[in-house]
Amino acid sequence: MPTRRLLLIAAFTLVGVAFAQAPTKAIPPAIAVAEPSVRIPADLPTGDRWLQHFREDLLPYWNLPDAWGTPRGDFPTFRAIDGKAIDWAHPPQEVADAPGWIRQEFGRDYVRMKSRQTYFYGVAYHLTGDPKMLALARDGVDWIRTHALDPATGSAVTYWEKGVPQPAVLARTSQDLAYAGVGLAMYYYLTRDEAVLKDLLRLKHHIFSRYWNPQWQALRWVVTPDAGHDEQRQELVSQLDQINAYLLLLAPILPEKERRPWMEDLQRLAATLERDYYDSGHRLFWGTIHDPAQKKLGSRHTDFGHTAKACWMLERTGRLAHDARLVAFATAAAQAVLNQAYLPDSGTWGSRLRPDGTVDQGKEWWIYAELDQLAGTLALRDPAQAAPLPRTAEFWFRHMVDHEHHEVWGGAGGPPDFEPWEGLKIHQWKSGYHSAEHALVGYLVAQALHGQPAVLYFAPKDPKAIVRPYVFEGRILRRASRPLPGFPGRRKLEVAFTGLE
Repeated sequence: MPTRRLLLIAAFTLVGVAFAQAPTKAIPPAIAVAEPSVRIPADLPTGDRWLQHFREDLLPYWNLPDAWGTPRGDFPTFRAIDGKAIDWAHPPQEVADAPGWIRQEFGRDYVRMKSRQTYFYGVAYHLTGDPKMLALARDGVDWIRTHALDPATGSAVTYWEKGVPQPAVLARTSQDLAYAGVGLAMYYYLTRDEAVLKDLLRLKHHIFSRYWNPQWQALRWVVTPDAGHDEQRQELVSQLDQINAYLLLLAPILPEKERRPWMEDLQRLAATLERDYYDSGHRLFWGTIHDPAQKKLGSRHTDFGHTAKACWMLERTGRLAHDARLVAFATAAAQAVLNQAYLPDSGTWGSRLRPDGTVDQGKEWWIYAELDQLAGTLALRDPAQAAPLPRTAEFWFRHMVDHEHHEVWGGAGGPPDFEPWEGLKIHQWKSGYHSAEHALVGYLVAQALHGQPAVLYFAPKDPKAIVRPYVFEGRILRRASRPLPGFPGRRKLEVAFTGLE
């Protein structure tokens, strides 16, 4: 059996013991402790390699006028493979050949994609300190706040079609509402802009007051039915993406009066995910649960990506809430999905279990990113979890990146050739969100595992503002503050973190 697989299995066994014996109050120093002889792989990519990937592979696709929108901040939902705006009268071949599930959305302009692109520019500033990137993030935030948010209800438009906002307020999905906030949340995390927080609080209040079902103890998918959307529908992403988009990132940095109710909602959703969606037999989270027939392999959103994201969010939530039991549960579940997903023969991640229980070896960009992020996070406490990362990262850099026109492909096939799916790289569900987060987490984890400080940039007015390294904890080694060009009254705050966990 390959050495890496032995390490993963051994680590999973250790986690199982920790899960059974975990205390209920304080978090122990390590939920899973590797053998002292286990060290990080010598060929683990460095933080500099991840910064290079962000600067050279990702950023050029987004740092060009056709990506900025007209006016700036009205970011387009669709662009061509080369990054150019699409001439819909004479579309490029990749547009003409797009699959039906993408083609049927042509003509729609999605808020979630504007918000995800806003997030990308926030990460760009966070990693590089370039004020021009923060200005683009601000443009996206301003556009969303001005055009997409409804001050009367607190809701957010899902999309425009021929200039008409759609659908009706309570027929908008809770997932879309969550992702309307992801760009705003990243911008607040960087700047502590109080006006942006006020809008986020209004959006969150709308979601939890109108979509919460007391009987289910969970959020609805929609409140009123719409085409293809049933008000009885119960979706994993209704709960998970609230945590992922804004709750977890902002909970520890909110003003005191907002922090407690925010944490309560974060913990409510964590309980819902564990109680209702996790299947211990298959060691996966079900994507939908309203129809018992959908609790099977191959069903909607039942894949390694959603399970990895749920495990990551629950593990991070447990640490933030000092809930050792939740940390132990999430860590054990994380070990299980990583063990299922890793394919030692190719050194890559699979995407899901097929109905027959075999692993689908095809790649999907966001699933691959989530698995890397989860493994990297666990490796901060258990170095054995870093074993697959040199090979999974090498595959990402070599096969997933579009080396001619930048950004990453939507996916790749299975062995032996792993040919990329050379279709649209940007569409109604794919933007720079996952690739940017993947690079950010890759950088933070690499720096920590290599024993190097991670340098991040913020933009508060108060140079002594509380700052954290994304969804991690860490110690501040040093901070430096100076005026931020183009942002009167704000400081360019450069912070070096160590001791990430």
